Amino acid sequence: MFGWEFPPYVSGGLGVACEGLVKGLLELSTEIVLVLPRPAESSTPALRILQAGGPAPPPPRRRRTRRERKVRLKLRRVRTLLRPYLTEQAYTEEIEEIQTLSAPDVPEGPVIYGPDLHAEVLRYAEEAARIAARESFDVIHAHDWMTFMAGMRAKRASGKPLVVHVHATEFDRSGGGENGFVTAIERAGAAAADRVVAVSGYTADVLATRYGVPRDRLRVVHNAIDRREPAARFTIGEEDPLVLFAGRITWQKGPDYFVDAAERVAAEMPRVKFAVAGSGDRMRAMMQGVAARGLEDRFLFTGFLPPDDLDRLYARADVYVMPSVSEPFGLTALEALQHGTPVIVSRSAGVSEVVRNVLRVRFGDVEDLASKILSVLLFPPLRDALSSRGRADVRRLSWRESAWRCLTVYRELVGEWPAP
Repeated sequence: MFGWEFPPYVSGGLGVACEGLVKGLLELSTEIVLVLPRPAESSTPALRILQAGGPAPPPPRRRRTRRERKVRLKLRRVRTLLRPYLTEQAYTEEIEEIQTLSAPDVPEGPVIYGPDLHAEVLRYAEEAARIAARESFDVIHAHDWMTFMAGMRAKRASGKPLVVHVHATEFDRSGGGENGFVTAIERAGAAAADRVVAVSGYTADVLATRYGVPRDRLRVVHNAIDRREPAARFTIGEEDPLVLFAGRITWQKGPDYFVDAAERVAAEMPRVKFAVAGSGDRMRAMMQGVAARGLEDRFLFTGFLPPDDLDRLYARADVYVMPSVSEPFGLTALEALQHGTPVIVSRSAGVSEVVRNVLRVRFGDVEDLASKILSVLLFPPLRDALSSRGRADVRRLSWRESAWRCLTVYRELVGEWPAP
């Protein structure tokens, strides 16, 4: 299947329709090789990403079950500037921008894109032919005009039947001022296709009357939508307890432990909410962990926050958690304490060497972490003591004192040093 886009990268309805169609086909035990003209990701299970033009994937270490073989989805990526609703001018501007980059800034060697949109569509079609020659499949499905040439080349390379799926025609998009190049490709794709799928009877009529597609090769497949619950919205009431995680979302910071503990805390406190401030390479995995536990309506992911916004979040939080696997110091704990927010840190965190009034947990001990979060939230005397005493601990600290200690080190190296 040649598509344009796939959620979470969506610029129009075609991507949503493509995902819905793919999911429906997978539910019907169909094996799909999805070819997209740019890098993409998907939350669909069993997705394997293979670079177009790269080596063949290694054989599986165990024999897959019949069900695993039937529902497997592979995504093939073609390096190209093609994207939905791309115009000749927009493509030319992107090429010119790439050509102005210095050599170190150009990824993967020299520029390989075509000099104009026409050439790029043909280059993409050539990549499609190479993919078709390597993959095993029964039918080719191409979505909209930029993939029609790819579908035609794949048909020539494989001898398999071609279905072109028309979500909109150039006649519809242009309002009469058609791009001759696009219209020519649409006509060629429709003529080469064994079947032409239209998203509506109206589109089928346009294809028949304006593009000369025989009615016996036209099929109408309407778009659809799956039944689902309304998306959860994160709200914090005045009385809702808030647990905060702030910092880089990386393995080192223990985000998985935070989510595991959150699940246990949420089971005991229906109104508790969790905020995650920051970003990092584990952010997507963290979000997936939250979704897998059904906690989407309890979590807010803010991304990176400027200092003022982060200060407001510290002040609103009822407890700050730093469950790091390894934490050389942990300045965010001091920032939270400065706002009177109770803090829970890993025992090995360096910050625990300069403040005493924090709760400590062994990293990875999710039960203990959840227990301590609940203790802070459920027992006001403990929360108040940690807040006031922790704030007092921070008041005793200053960068001036740290600077003085640095000066002491300097003296060891250079001897006499003027007294400040």
